Amino acid sequence: MKEEGIISEDAYAVRLQQGDELAFRYVMDRYFAIITSFTKRILSDKAAAEDIAEEAFIKLWQHHVNVSTFQSIKAFLYITAKNGCLNQLRQEKNLERRHQDYTTRMDQEMNFIENEIIRAEVKAEIYKAVSLLPEKMQQVFRLGFIEGLPNREIARLLGISVNTIKAQKSRAMELVKEKLQGKDIYPLAIILLSLLNK
Repeated sequence: MKEEGIISEDAYAVRLQQGDELAFRYVMDRYFAIITSFTKRILSDKAAAEDIAEEAFIKLWQHHVNVSTFQSIKAFLYITAKNGCLNQLRQEKNLERRHQDYTTRMDQEMNFIENEIIRAEVKAEIYKAVSLLPEKMQQVFRLGFIEGLPNREIARLLGISVNTIKAQKSRAMELVKEKLQGKDIYPLAIILLSLLNK
């Protein structure tokens, strides 16, 4: 399967700008999980983080005429989600303590938001590479590395042997690394993959 390039993504952006609901669905499928992960890392309230991610996509649809490239779509989603998180932090009852915690985190990691955007983008590339694996291998990768299930449980769910699971996990990891090789995010992707592999 051929990977989608920047041109095809920008074509979706143009269609979204024109009010195409299928293009909007493509953007949601591609980025909803990533934006949700991004908001959850800023907020401790999982439900609020999910609401803010949903709101970012609602606002994207409301302002779709203002985006003409896929890069501008991503920027809109991240900025809207970030602002939603900051507003949530201000509104919480224990605002002062949470704001202080957030400020401390920002001081400790000079570019906290930028780092999280980079992390989210790297995860997006990893998930995209995983989506190009054979279907059974995708299932093994997601269950083992993303959901963290033990080999025995994966074997039970998929009805195959533990040894087959081990072999599939190893091969899936190799293939994902191969698909990411040569990309700018490769070094960071290897770090994230090594963390998943523990």
